[in-house]
Amino acid sequence: MEQEQVRTKQQKVPNTGAIDRAGSRCPLCAVEDFAPFRFGLLQCRGCGLVVDQAIFRAGAAEALNEQAFGEAYDTGRSFWVRSFEAVKNRRYLANLRRAGVTGGRLLEVGVGRGSFLAAAREAGFEVEGCDLSASLCRRVQQATGITVHNVPLEQLPQGAYDVVAMHHVLEHVADPVGFLRAARERLKPGGVLHLAVPNVGCWEARLRGWNSYVPYHVLYFDSTTLSHALVRADLTPLRVVTHDSFAAWFLVVARLLLGIRPSQEQAIAASIGHVPRWSAYVEHPYRLAMVTTGLLTWPLRRVQGWLGKGDELMAVARRES
Repeated sequence: MEQEQVRTKQQKVPNTGAIDRAGSRCPLCAVEDFAPFRFGLLQCRGCGLVVDQAIFRAGAAEALNEQAFGEAYDTGRSFWVRSFEAVKNRRYLANLRRAGVTGGRLLEVGVGRGSFLAAAREAGFEVEGCDLSASLCRRVQQATGITVHNVPLEQLPQGAYDVVAMHHVLEHVADPVGFLRAARERLKPGGVLHLAVPNVGCWEARLRGWNSYVPYHVLYFDSTTLSHALVRADLTPLRVVTHDSFAAWFLVVARLLLGIRPSQEQAIAASIGHVPRWSAYVEHPYRLAMVTTGLLTWPLRRVQGWLGKGDELMAVARRES
């Protein structure tokens, strides 16, 4: 069953051994006490937020993101990737419709390949993008004709948008509450934020091969910590649900068999969403196996979504005033 009721009570974390992190504060609740989580990650004892230790190094989040999504980032899209993105974009737009949002001025923060902006424009939204990567802004704007601002979110006009969309962005930033507040300030009163992040509370996250264990993710949310972050940013959560993507279990098994570990640099290329430079003779069987596995695991994935254990969290939150 979908988690329409948002829990904001802080999660209790078992005391499993102290870690000396003097002066290192949780970016969500400011507590300085962390417990070991799994695979080298830490969990805040105050609120339950899971963090990569890189978050405590100044500028590390920005450097990792530039490495993954800078000039070398491949925006080329095969038929398979375009199809997968189209399914994902329909899901995001459907989630907005369920919250009563069907149009208006929309800003996407972190534009990726630009496919969501194009889908939202086709659905009737007036769209703009915002991204810190100059190369991504240039390429998306050239490909779609959509305005993409190459400035920090804070430099865009306040109270200008009916919708701000951030899909798989928040897990990359060192100050999630500040970033969410900046998004809130860009919204008109009554405007909504649409947010998607990996769900560290999903069943796949118990395995080392989970596709979201990558070097450039410095934060890992579950439904409790994501709701807590939204409330702290003065946003009212309207809807928090999970979805288990059709590729989730396939990618877990593939990464385990390939021996890809979260700390390895190759994890960056392996998690971007395309098969790097493989010929069609290899990609087509790989993608067909992925789709077949997704169909076979559909009942399991459906149950995961109902139980709040899907690998992706989606939230809709409103600016009240």
